[in-house]
Amino acid sequence: MRSQKLGFLSRLLCKWPPQSSLIGKSMLPVLLLVRLVILGAAAHTAWGDDDKFECNSRMPGCKEVCYDQLTPLAATRLWTLQLLLVLSPGLVFHCYLLHLINQENQVKKADGKVKGHALGMYQACMVSVILIEVVFVLIQSLLYGFWVRVNYSCSRFPCSHHVDCFVPRSGQKTSFLFIMFITSCVSLLLSAVELICVMVRNRQQHGADVVQSGSEVTEDPSFLEQLLSLWHCHSSLLGKTSLPVLQLIRVVMVGAAVQPVWDKEFTGFVCDTQQPGCTHAAFSHIFSLSLHQYWTLQVVLILAPGLIFLCYLVHVIMQNKKCDQ
Repeated sequence: MRSQKLGFLSRLLCKWPPQSSLIGKSMLPVLLLVRLVILGAAAHTAWGDDDKFECNSRMPGCKEVCYDQLTPLAATRLWTLQLLLVLSPGLVFHCYLLHLINQENQVKKADGKVKGHALGMYQACMVSVILIEVVFVLIQSLLYGFWVRVNYSCSRFPCSHHVDCFVPRSGQKTSFLFIMFITSCVSLLLSAVELICVMVRNRQQHGADVVQSGSEVTEDPSFLEQLLSLWHCHSSLLGKTSLPVLQLIRVVMVGAAVQPVWDKEFTGFVCDTQQPGCTHAAFSHIFSLSLHQYWTLQVVLILAPGLIFLCYLVHVIMQNKKCDQ
């Protein structure tokens, strides 16, 4: 058989296109990149103005309560969570492809074949993306509707009477609500079309797919391939796919979504007294440790054993190289 001297990244990319159509290869990745750029470079400028929200009342805590009623969840954090969850099935699928590549490396000297369910995994990922998009489109519609008004009426406690509040940059907020809603709907439509195309094209294929013949791979494994091979040999399919993606989601959520909520917690903490030091004492009593700090410490400690294990695998690979020399 003709030898295939492909790099690790090339082999990974070569296993993705056979499972998808032109929509999944080009349009969906580009659309997702566009949504990420819009969220990171533009949307935050329109929604990052909590301190400019004003009400025609000086009652302590009234403005904060009204703002919380208007935006129980900031739109940018909702969209961050949405894009993160939309990315997750694709990351799980590529982790599964890494698993298949590792299986190839294990049988490359044998005359065997690696079998996997890459097509079924890809279809399951597309179904997950469709469900996530539908859920978040409904959540956005229920929380914000399709426009943001300049004035907002509020009568919640501790407001002593009916007050009027004024939303800054309401026109920009409305524009981004439309933009993100339309891009979510387009992504939902393209994902549904992609799933239908893949199912129609492969409706006669059943069971496990033959992925690669082991005798066709002749190149020496790279350092990354050796590291992944050692890691995969000591973990199950769950530890190879879902757990790494879940930890990535938690890291991004703590850094991009949770941190802005708790970073300014003291500046928005109000007491109905002017007694010096009372606000500081009450805040310290309620928040002896910030939840953001607690979750950061939790994620770091959870990641630490895995990083130690990877460092040990690197040590093993380097020792094997020294022995070979």
